Amino acid sequence: MQELTTIILASSEGTDMKSAKPLYAHEICGQAMISYVVEAGFRASLDSLVVALNNSTDGIEALLPDSSIIAHQGEAVSTGNAISLVKSNIEKNPDRTILLLPGNYPAIKGETLTAAFEFHISKGNMVTVISTPTGSLSDICFINAEAILQLFDLEIIGKDINELNITDILKIYFKKGVKLSSYTTSQPEELIMVNNRQSLNEAEQVIQKRIINKHMENGVTFHFPSTCLIHPKAQIGMDTEIYQGTIIKGESIIGQGCSIGPNSMIENSILGNDVSAINAVILQSQVGNSTNIGPFAYIRPGSKIGDHIKIGDFVEIKNSVIGNNSKVPHLSYIGDSDIGKGVNIGCGSITVNYDGKKKHRTVVEDNAFIGCNVNLVSPVLVKKNAFVGAGSTITKEVPEYSLAIARSSQTIIADWVKKKGLDKK
Repeated sequence: MQELTTIILASSEGTDMKSAKPLYAHEICGQAMISYVVEAGFRASLDSLVVALNNSTDGIEALLPDSSIIAHQGEAVSTGNAISLVKSNIEKNPDRTILLLPGNYPAIKGETLTAAFEFHISKGNMVTVISTPTGSLSDICFINAEAILQLFDLEIIGKDINELNITDILKIYFKKGVKLSSYTTSQPEELIMVNNRQSLNEAEQVIQKRIINKHMENGVTFHFPSTCLIHPKAQIGMDTEIYQGTIIKGESIIGQGCSIGPNSMIENSILGNDVSAINAVILQSQVGNSTNIGPFAYIRPGSKIGDHIKIGDFVEIKNSVIGNNSKVPHLSYIGDSDIGKGVNIGCGSITVNYDGKKKHRTVVEDNAFIGCNVNLVSPVLVKKNAFVGAGSTITKEVPEYSLAIARSSQTIIADWVKKKGLDKK
């Protein structure tokens, strides 16, 4: 097939966004808008990618593939100026086709670009514009390099190329009788042009629906999918059910047969098979198979939760390892800790991991039992099969098979309530 060079036009100042952030850096389902356009271009089997940037789009370059050719427009924003910057490249192969692709069309599909390019070639067009079924023209167009080079001839065009935008260019070709036609996409939502927050929202809804439909096709059930947010690089296994209000961010991987939500957030984490996460937040962590998390549990970055584990309500785990078959049922904080297999952490127990200057680790070995309302003051070691009595504050190593109790003896003062006048009779 004829060689295709894509010029992504990313010079609009995007003033209608009312934002300090460049237009093309605004995120859709957790990914920068321009990334979708670049991906669509690559799926269209382009041979080279040029991205036109100006001073108002600083920071966009870092979002682009290393193979991108950057055309710096300075203060200029016109399509003609972007073309002029790559004239020498176009002249090297005047038989190629140039795809002018504005960077604020994030919903355009690579398959549509491919089909439009094939249409352009098969019809022998000099110019092909992608349009909606109702005939509305987009700013996405294929132009033969031969026609592009004509734009530099002042006698033909009548004005400086640096003054031209896409609409001007198309009008010139139409007036000169260049063979021009449109390729109609069957899905008009692909041609949403994002210039403000409203159109950004419209594009996000389109892209989110595509992402969720793809997961459904692969055997994932969504309950009330319109309430969910799933990022494009997330992976979800077959027979997993996603309940309302769930957010799955980044490159999270969720196994088969899981139950996620309602109202859970998973970010850049790996969950095994048959995991349940109800009203839970799991960030940059790993969770093994057949583990139940929540409701209202918070798994912070750096945690590794094993298999067949219960992390219950109002439990926070931070930068810790929890061994297989252990339980942290409720109202506990486990931070910077290594918890072994078969350990029970009683209600209200915490690891005291911060001394005001440094964080320290706590180690609880296999099959230990930590009673309710225990403080484990790091650094401290509770060895295998040891028991710690409820209400204890542990500051020293607890040997194997030992019972550690660190609390004051109970004192009874008879009739104290009456003497203080606190009785309600």
